[in-house]
Amino acid sequence: MRYFFQFALLTVVYVLFGSCSTGTTTTSTTGLRLETAADFSASASASLSQLVTKQTTTGACADLTTPITSDDPFLADGLDCDVDGGLVAHVTPTRYSIAFKRATLVPSDSSSTAIDLISDQGTLAQSEDVVFTSDDNSETVVTLTPSQLTAGTYSGVEAELYYFQLTFPVGGVTKNVRIYMSDDAFAAEGSLGHHQGDITFIDDNGTELGWIDSTWLSANLAATRSSDQNGAGGTDAQTGHDRGFFGNAAFWNTTDLAQGAGQDIYLTTFPFATPLQIPAPTSITALTTITVTFSVADTFYYEDFAPRGTGFSPDSGGEATSEGTEWAPLPPDATVVVE
Repeated sequence: MRYFFQFALLTVVYVLFGSCSTGTTTTSTTGLRLETAADFSASASASLSQLVTKQTTTGACADLTTPITSDDPFLADGLDCDVDGGLVAHVTPTRYSIAFKRATLVPSDSSSTAIDLISDQGTLAQSEDVVFTSDDNSETVVTLTPSQLTAGTYSGVEAELYYFQLTFPVGGVTKNVRIYMSDDAFAAEGSLGHHQGDITFIDDNGTELGWIDSTWLSANLAATRSSDQNGAGGTDAQTGHDRGFFGNAAFWNTTDLAQGAGQDIYLTTFPFATPLQIPAPTSITALTTITVTFSVADTFYYEDFAPRGTGFSPDSGGEATSEGTEWAPLPPDATVVVE
């Protein structure tokens, strides 16, 4: 039985702010400034144990329940706790990107008004695609002037996520691997044919090179989806669409993701540690900065069934095709600081 992990998706922080929200500027000295950064040394898998009560943070085989039925992403590299010949392994991408259709400050009560950080881009295909290649926050900055703000109390940020994408070696060749979190196969989205859980190879120009299916070797984008594209994600009971190989039916069928027959947009919300207070715009004389730093290291987990030092090798090592293999793209954890 092939396992696909989604431990962090419903609880992990997913906030990113694009650089071209309508009416924003980067020259204002007062208002609200949002910065994003990536930490390529902090592990995304380290927080997974906090989401599974049976486990602790030491990452050892002893932390798994008995009998041990499968390895887990939080385990240390090189372990084989389920004794199936596959060693726990993680890959840190050289590039990580997340595409947001919308990001909005969430009011704490009815007396406050929602404020768009990234205004609704209209369709998923127009989402803000923010790329991380280093521990740097200078490329993804949005500043809202006082005139764009409304006095109120805000509990967090709500965002619509289209996909996330990792660049790492697959079979010894560096590839861009895109994981779709939203379904764009509706007329309102342009009927583009992607479903939640789909994974594709993407070239550096954004052109899709092929669906990733049970072999991870598709060379061409299929004109129609074959039955084997319906992987662990199952069939969407509302739309009838075949999901892809990321996630499973239990994950995609949760209440907050069941949005109706004409929409399946992945919606995620994260709270501020302390509610954000925005005063009357005319009284704003300082710049409030929100910095969101993502833990990007180890964001692709797999069992290495051919430990040759060449990384994830689904074609020759069986890491994606062998019975009992485990792998998953892991969403990054994030640290939010308001100053």
